[in-house]
Amino acid sequence: MTRGAVLVLRPQPGADETASALAAVGIRAQVAPVLAIDPEPETPASRSLVQRLDEFDAVICVSVPAARFGLAAFDAHWPQLPAKLRWFAVGERTRSALAEWDLGALAPDDERSEGLLSLAPLERAEHVLIVRGAGGREALAEGLRARGQRVEHLVVYARRAVSVELPSCATVAAAVATSAEIVDAFVSCGGARFAEVPLLVPSERVAELARTRGFLRVRTMEGASAAATVRALASLGIVGAQHEGEQQ
Repeated sequence: MTRGAVLVLRPQPGADETASALAAVGIRAQVAPVLAIDPEPETPASRSLVQRLDEFDAVICVSVPAARFGLAAFDAHWPQLPAKLRWFAVGERTRSALAEWDLGALAPDDERSEGLLSLAPLERAEHVLIVRGAGGREALAEGLRARGQRVEHLVVYARRAVSVELPSCATVAAAVATSAEIVDAFVSCGGARFAEVPLLVPSERVAELARTRGFLRVRTMEGASAAATVRALASLGIVGAQHEGEQQ
């Protein structure tokens, strides 16, 4: 049994949501959001794109902030959303955020770009709008274009590194970084001293970056969901208190 808290580095409110999910299965978590999410102001270009929403066949929201800020932008210009649109979410949390707007979205079990690309209904879309943060999900757009699909982006938020006080390495059993930007922000906050602490990341692309930043024990999860995090922690021997006897 590995002891210590799991350091959750993702932005709020996702950090608290992940910590709550870990607490629900008896795993101690410490929240240290190294990024903040700021909405992007509307520009003439983004307004024009939103006003052309009826030209698209599919809309993909790649995160919870993308869903919340994106739907707020659509709502400002579309009293009723185009009926022909198919909605897609990167995972269950994002699908739930879209459900708050009474939208039924498809979400893959594999909460990565590869999972979205595997969805058959998305393959049939000719013109796709990706709602995202600045600089996010390039692999998804590349995959869609490689299949001959037209892709445009609506950028609705930006990530901003923030300075947080990190705990002692001795008190941390593992750290969770759910994007490349989080890895870099973690390093900027002094995260390099956690080089020998297991670092859980959502994809091999992020894992490769983490290794270049000096992290020695990088573990790739099956996406960024709480369930994927719990499974990855279990593989490291980090389980809830109710399972301690089974691990000893």
